[in-house]
Amino acid sequence: MTIPLKKITASEAVVESLKARIRSCEFGPGEKLPSEQALLKEYDVSRLTLREALAKLAAWGVIRVHHGKGAFVSETISVPALDNVLIPLFPQINADRMGDLVEARNTIESEIAAKVAETRTRAHIEELERLLEFNPRQITDAESFADRDYTFHLTLVRQAGNDFFLSMYQALHLQIRTFLVQYARSVMDWEKALNRHAPILEAIVEQDREKARFLAREHARICASHIKGSRR
Repeated sequence: MTIPLKKITASEAVVESLKARIRSCEFGPGEKLPSEQALLKEYDVSRLTLREALAKLAAWGVIRVHHGKGAFVSETISVPALDNVLIPLFPQINADRMGDLVEARNTIESEIAAKVAETRTRAHIEELERLLEFNPRQITDAESFADRDYTFHLTLVRQAGNDFFLSMYQALHLQIRTFLVQYARSVMDWEKALNRHAPILEAIVEQDREKARFLAREHARICASHIKGSRR
């Protein structure tokens, strides 16, 4: 008995090729991909097929597409996340699943905060402090706020030094970013909202594992309560 193999579509083939090129560092974090016209010529596919492939990579957080400027590799992507086969299997975030996502974030982020509090270095602290600096020219809309907020938490995960946690967290990029965009739209003061990370950083500086763990969980709960309140 033969086992039929799944045939991949042209767009899936383009996705895998671009992932491989990013994995090999042909295109590094923050770098621009070739133009749409150049990619069409390289892959010999239709414009619709190429755009479908880019849309998938954007949905998974591998790239960001800026209309009129092109596609760029995400500055927060890592090689482990590119190989995570669970990326397309995670459910989309909606009102019914909000509690599940908060629970997942709590489980990961609270333990990560505790771990970093135990092992943090001066370089770790300085990196986190820079991420809490509010620049109104950089944070101009809900999407840019979500990117900065996500980067703070992703940096904590990376500082913990566990590639499994890093892959899991980046695999949830789309869901967490959607959550953070909704959060940004539910608050009036983005600078104040960003500074809600400060107590977590203070606990890390003090190397207080339990305090860092508690504050990380409380932070996710407060974000969720803001979103729920804005929907009433």
